[in-house]
Amino acid sequence: MYGMKSRQRGNSALSWLVFLLIGGVVLSLGLKLMPLYMDDHAVKNVTESLTNRPGSSTASVNQVRTWIQKGLQLNAVKLEKNEIIVARENGVVTVDIDYERRVHVFHNVDMILSFKHDWKAGN
Repeated sequence: MYGMKSRQRGNSALSWLVFLLIGGVVLSLGLKLMPLYMDDHAVKNVTESLTNRPGSSTASVNQVRTWIQKGLQLNAVKLEKNEIIVARENGVVTVDIDYERRVHVFHNVDMILSFKHDWKAGN
């Protein structure tokens, strides 16, 4: 038992390299993905802010689309027109924001992130 303690000396150089490699991959992914999640958080806030707007339940489709575009522009988020669908169904304005973003990770590996937000007047 006494001899075992004297042989324990900590991590080897190889294990430190593995830790650094794993840490580097995690840091790299975090730096690549964090801006996309921050943009999605801004989109979520713009969508939720529609509820607090006066007259949102009686607003026209064009007015709601303008509110969304201004909110996204203020947050410097760019979405394509086909990613934002604003419609009036049975007298209720609905908003569906559905988009994907692709992130190049390394060599031939990409990650695809999918985001979806829904809003109905009167929620």
